[in-house]
Parts: sequence; structure tokens; C-alpha cells
Amino acid sequence: MRILPGMQAAADEAGGVTYIVPEGWEDLPASGIRKANLKVSDENGTAELTVLVFPGDVGGRLANINRWRGQVGLDDAPPEDLPKFTEAYTISQHPGLYVRLEGGAQSILGGLLPFHGSTWFFKFLGSSGTVLGNEAKMKTFLDTVQLKDTHH
Repeated sequence: MRILPGMQAAADEAGGVTYIVPEGWEDLPASGIRKANLKVSDENGTAELTVLVFPGDVGGRLANINRWRGQVGLDDAPPEDLPKFTEAYTISQHPGLYVRLEGGAQSILGGLLPFHGSTWFFKFLGSSGTVLGNEAKMKTFLDTVQLKDTHH
């Protein structure tokens, strides 16, 4: 990913994130603008969970989801189709969105969280069997996420 001017500073200013690593997942060091990196390997392949934060809404919910859809070989979706693969989901005591994008060889499970002028992205991307087989652990991970909140 190309890091645009201001992205690193915005990530640095966004504060920290804590979480509990699901059993069988590997916690890798955060790097660059990534606030967290986790990896899982199983009999179906591998998948990586990345946690990123960007200022603003980065084009809006639909644009971001359609970017993810393209990454797993799915066509863009119109706004009226969002309920087919998203659901409201609380992350770090704030209203977010859970996304389930089942592609062919690859799939994405993700969380989007608008948070005090920024958007946090929790993207679990990899082999479809690995990603979808770890959906319960992905939701458990999101349930443990705590963002440093200096606004409350």
C-alpha cells in the first residue's frame, strides 16, 4: 500500500489499541501505519489480520467495502446491497460495522469503526477456507479490541 502524506502522522496520533490474540493466531509486530498484524495458518491456507486507522472516512463506508470486495474478486455493490454482507457490530464500546465478503479463493472478514474523526479498519484477508473457518475467532478478536479513548 502506498502511504500518502499525513497517513503516518494520523496513525501515530490515533492512539493505541489492545486486544487478545485468538488461540492459534500469531501476533506479529506492528509496522509502519499498521497498528496491529496477526496471522493464522491452517490446513486451508493462511490469512492475515491488519489493523489500520485513517483520518476521516476515507471515501465512505461503501467505497471502502467495495475496495475490499475488489480484493477478493467481487464486483462493486450498490448501497442497497450492504445489508446482505454487513451487520451492526460494537467495537471498543462504539457502534461499528462487521463485514463478511466471501470470494472465491480469498475472502475478507472485517470491522469498520468510525472513532473520533478517524476510521479504524480491521481486515482479515486470506484463503477462503482459513478466513471463513476462523469467523468465530475474528468476532471474538473484535470483542476484545480496546482503543485508547481520550475523548471520554
